[in-house]
Amino acid sequence: MREEEQARYATRIPADVDRPDVIVARLTARQVVVLAATGLLVWAGFMTAHAALPKVPSAYLIAPAAPIAAIAIGLALGKRDGLTADRFVLAALRHGRAKKHLVPSGEEQTPALPEFLPKAVRAKAGPAPAAMTMPARGIDETGVFDLGAEGFSALAACGTVNFALRTAGEQDALVAAFGRWLNGLTAPVQLLVRTHRLDLSGAVDQLRAAAPSLPHPALEQAAAEHADYLEALAGRRDVLHRQVLLAAREPRTGRGRKTSAASPDASAPMRLHRRVDEAARALSGAQIPVRAFESERLRHLLTDATGAGQEAEPLEGETER
Repeated sequence: MREEEQARYATRIPADVDRPDVIVARLTARQVVVLAATGLLVWAGFMTAHAALPKVPSAYLIAPAAPIAAIAIGLALGKRDGLTADRFVLAALRHGRAKKHLVPSGEEQTPALPEFLPKAVRAKAGPAPAAMTMPARGIDETGVFDLGAEGFSALAACGTVNFALRTAGEQDALVAAFGRWLNGLTAPVQLLVRTHRLDLSGAVDQLRAAAPSLPHPALEQAAAEHADYLEALAGRRDVLHRQVLLAAREPRTGRGRKTSAASPDASAPMRLHRRVDEAARALSGAQIPVRAFESERLRHLLTDATGAGQEAEPLEGETER
């Protein structure tokens, strides 16, 4: 594709698309609260110190408050990758305090070392593993996640389109069809591109097993050579499988929205499946196949995503390289 054709589809999207509303001086409510609370704290501290130390110049009393004010301004106005600085710092603190060695809750966990052992021995052994908690409480028979208080979610696998080999008119039609689907969204949808290692041993074994039954010796030789090529390719480099997933979300309604032990929302799976079907019909205009996951295939996907080594079968049209 030429540079002028690439420029037609180059669009800068800001990181803070879901920016909150501003209320005063182009500041959001969160920023106003942080700055106002810090200002009141600094003013109260200054007045208290000035009343206790009336002979000390005001400049010496204001100097200790300058770092506090600078930190508050940085937290209120700073951003990192579209995330406000206070939320970024809070997430960093949570990550630093969280346990890094997690195991599935069903597995046997290594008990902590006894307290009577020397600290050097316990430090060398490292922290004890913690149970890994997943956001999904379960998967029903229709392939819908129950996320507890966060609502429900359904996954679908999407195919890919070779955009570079299309003419300018075909590219315009594909972009228009994809844009119509985006403009018609009425609820949260996430597109996730997932890449993981692909095990070719099964394909090699199938080729070797099927080669003798082919009707012509040339076909048998070609199948054997292709099996040798795949085996050599897997030995030289990591073969990656790229998968595009569409996740539709639905909030929990009624009393169950405030508690994780809520009664299931019977209409949520129907709404999710209807939205996935609508996405499949809309994206068919962009020549993107969409297929919802059934419960068994979805369990294999989650097992693979959590690193247990299970591979989900690629959908026809997905990209492998």
